[in-house]
Amino acid sequence: MNDDAKYFFFLSGFIGFIFFYGFSLVLNHDPLKSLIYGAIGSLFFSLSWRMLLSSALKKVQCTRESVIGNGLDDSEILKKVSTQSPDGSASSSDLVSSTARANMEASSTRKSLTSAGNSLKK
Repeated sequence: MNDDAKYFFFLSGFIGFIFFYGFSLVLNHDPLKSLIYGAIGSLFFSLSWRMLLSSALKKVQCTRESVIGNGLDDSEILKKVSTQSPDGSASSSDLVSSTARANMEASSTRKSLTSAGNSLKK
């Protein structure tokens, strides 16, 4: 996972703490119990959001590996994606091919930035 994901977990934990603390404070009127429930809520929210993010990242990674694992170059991928349109309309295949092209350009830009960053670290 990316290092920026830790902020996602901090934010989700904070939201869980505020939600559980506020809700239990209204119900129990006891700040100490509310603090304990808020801590439990923080753990619950951060772990549940972590599972959600990891499942989304696994799906994206599996999709990329299936496209890269086929050994196709960019033009062959675009042809393959554009022929997968179920209704055969030209507008949807244009949309799919432009989306695929944008994703490939973003991926190549990210790879070049990563390699540039790695060369700067050395």
